[in-house]
Amino acid sequence: MKKNVTTASFLLPLGDFILIVGVFIMGYWLRHFVLSDLLESMFGLSNDFRLGLPNYIVSGSVMACMELMMFRAFRVYRQEFCIASVEEMSSILRVSFIAVIITFAFTFASRQLMFSRFVLIFAFPTTSIAVYIWHGLFHKFFRWFSLKSGRGIKVAFYGHGIYARELEEYMQSNVSIPYMTAGFITSGRTGNAGSEDVLSFETDSLMFEWLHDNDIDKLIITEPDLSREDTAGLLYNCEQENISYKLLADISEIVTRTTRVIHMGGITMIESVPPPLSGSSMILKRIFDIVFTIPVAIILLPLGFLVAAAIVIDSGFPVFYVQTRLGREHREFRLIKFRSMKVGAHSEKKNLLPEDKHELLSKLKKDPRVTSVGRFIRKFSLDELPQLLNVLAGSMSLVGPRPHVPEEVKRYSIKHFKKLEVLPGMTGVCQVSGRNDLSYREMVKLDLYYVDNWSIWMDLSILTMTVPAILLRRGAY
Repeated sequence: MKKNVTTASFLLPLGDFILIVGVFIMGYWLRHFVLSDLLESMFGLSNDFRLGLPNYIVSGSVMACMELMMFRAFRVYRQEFCIASVEEMSSILRVSFIAVIITFAFTFASRQLMFSRFVLIFAFPTTSIAVYIWHGLFHKFFRWFSLKSGRGIKVAFYGHGIYARELEEYMQSNVSIPYMTAGFITSGRTGNAGSEDVLSFETDSLMFEWLHDNDIDKLIITEPDLSREDTAGLLYNCEQENISYKLLADISEIVTRTTRVIHMGGITMIESVPPPLSGSSMILKRIFDIVFTIPVAIILLPLGFLVAAAIVIDSGFPVFYVQTRLGREHREFRLIKFRSMKVGAHSEKKNLLPEDKHELLSKLKKDPRVTSVGRFIRKFSLDELPQLLNVLAGSMSLVGPRPHVPEEVKRYSIKHFKKLEVLPGMTGVCQVSGRNDLSYREMVKLDLYYVDNWSIWMDLSILTMTVPAILLRRGAY
């Protein structure tokens, strides 16, 4: 497996380098051949050829080298992301933007004064999207090839509770590393197995013998009930037996604010820090919402009129559905959507949901209350276009946690109230990660992650990923 990882660590950056230089060549071709007449007539830009293709290849190579170094520094090449796609896209956008600025400074310092600014502007979004797609395809192929050839990383879970099961499921679906689960195990430290698919060993020595016999590469310790002494002993034995390990940090249920790990006098501590979305960051996010929303609302206005007309023709008035939601700091606001159901449909919901579904959040894939037009606009999220008015009014943001239903908030634990510290969003991590296909527990975890790890780059990555999420219609019904 180590040989596979070494090959992958070489091929992935090589592909990035080729793509970035290729984007520069494409930008040169578009600027000087395809769009030259259009740019000259609209903006008065002359088609100056004093800088030829070799100059752009050199500048593209400089930008590629800068991006590769920053990809390494910002850990873009790590294979385990907390929320894989969003976090990776966020890092790629940030690095691409910085690399474009540095490349612009390089061309100016080397007195390439006729270097096309169009190529640099074109390079930022195009490079980001191209690299993101390449990474996704590469990771999928690398995982498929490794698993098919039996060269994946064999792991065993020490423990079999909810953490072990969630991690195992996440590794199968979201991690690019080709993990292969060999089993769930316990030893005499934690008593009987208690489950048919769990192996139980009387002693640690028997457990390690099994690990070696089955060529286990890594032991993932997810048993929260181990004492400090037993945990220390288990980790020491792993090191002596040359077994790599990952240890569950069981603090997620008690830490309720953004935190960081610090070291004081050789002692490791966890301290709270202000949440990233506070103070000047909230002002920046608000400016971003207004600047982005106004042109988008103007562009989509004709589409909104068409949707409204279709609703009236299909099922009459009213066109909009207005519902009370809770926003930042528990403030009530009126959420606006295009009506997609029959009038009075909300009162029928209790009679339609199965008993095992979460009453407040669950949606039916084949809901009889949805109108013909409503079914179509839901598939492509067109019913949510009026929420642009909520964004302009300041009661919502373009990106944020799901809007909160008052009845849902009554069931929140103390930890969940963190979601009410920021504005709810039209789109968010949940919307680009599966929408209604996610469980309630998964939605909560994703929303909390967003609040604790917000950045303008994360917002940009979510907005970028919203478009394909809408077109692919995953979890939309």
